[in-house]
Amino acid sequence: MIFAPEENADALDRLIVHDAAENAPNVPGDILVLDDRSGALTAWACARIEGRSRVFVRSVSRAHAAEARAAASRRGELNDRLLIAGDNLAAPDLGTFLAEHSFSGSLALGRLPKSLAALEENARFLARHAHTMDREMTLVLGGATKHMTRSMNDALRAGFGEVRGLRGKGKFRSLYASAPGESVAPPLARRSAWSSGELVAYGGVFSGAKADRGGEALARAATTRIATAVERGIASPRVLDLGCGNGMLSLAMCETAARRGGKLSLAATDIDLDAVRSTRATLAPYSGQPGIDTRVTWDDAAGGEPSESADLVMLNPPFHDGTRVDATLIEPLLESALRILRPGGELLLVHNSHLRYRALLERRFATTREVSRNRTFTVLSAMKERPTREL
Repeated sequence: MIFAPEENADALDRLIVHDAAENAPNVPGDILVLDDRSGALTAWACARIEGRSRVFVRSVSRAHAAEARAAASRRGELNDRLLIAGDNLAAPDLGTFLAEHSFSGSLALGRLPKSLAALEENARFLARHAHTMDREMTLVLGGATKHMTRSMNDALRAGFGEVRGLRGKGKFRSLYASAPGESVAPPLARRSAWSSGELVAYGGVFSGAKADRGGEALARAATTRIATAVERGIASPRVLDLGCGNGMLSLAMCETAARRGGKLSLAATDIDLDAVRSTRATLAPYSGQPGIDTRVTWDDAAGGEPSESADLVMLNPPFHDGTRVDATLIEPLLESALRILRPGGELLLVHNSHLRYRALLERRFATTREVSRNRTFTVLSAMKERPTREL
């Protein structure tokens, strides 16, 4: 099949669909698209099922898949046969998504996740689903050659008997996997003890099940705020964990509030599906606990959170896009924090000390001050301006 270029398609998208069409030319059934950053892979899958009845496209991205949805909207006539994880749905794991939404296909294509743990989890989920449905499964995943290792082949072999690299083109190449195993163990969460409780990690969540040092510096500052609120008798402070990762900051806040007998209303959100799954598991001990209300959502820059709904926002921002350093990734998160904070509310931010983030806060917030600093990490506090009283 000839690939009709999408506006946002790049060389890797073109290679993936070429390899999928060449190595799985007559695969029946539904098509699964994984981690479609541009929307081009979803568009190709939709084009491939045209004219075929009772065949569907399922699209699952670890990052909230705005581009995949945009591509789908350009093919409105197929919307009834395209389902994208996150559209009015909970954020389940891949295995649950495939089972609940009746995926009966034998072709999956997409981009290689940067995490080996995420890749192995995909392989296990896909192989187990294929075995349950008594179907073969062909998997084609592409990436930049310079970032690919033989360990990726090993991760795929956790679920598939045949794994090989395909012929690359330019800077990119795809991995091919088939022959799903019959007795593949399910993916397991990683767990580790931390001072505030147990951290749980799924897939490729940042820092795995370990506390990162920057997060620990931010947790010290944030829990001090909660302890102070309890001492002052402030009823149920509203806290947002913006980019919650494995849930360590949220866990620290819940543990502090519970230990001091206070109340807490906490929302945690992340663009990464693995982070949402991990935070939900990390906070499970506090589910339903009196006085502590927790809510975890899969969202892009907390776009679904109401304006002026938080007293405190905690932010440990990313500064890598894949493997590339991108210090601008913080900009939409700062805009969201400013929108979501009530007047007089506080943003607590941790960042690598070599990054120049303070000026970005000073342009947006009424006051900015340094809470702590060492050679590696800096914690900043920024206060949202209160409205001026009219005389």
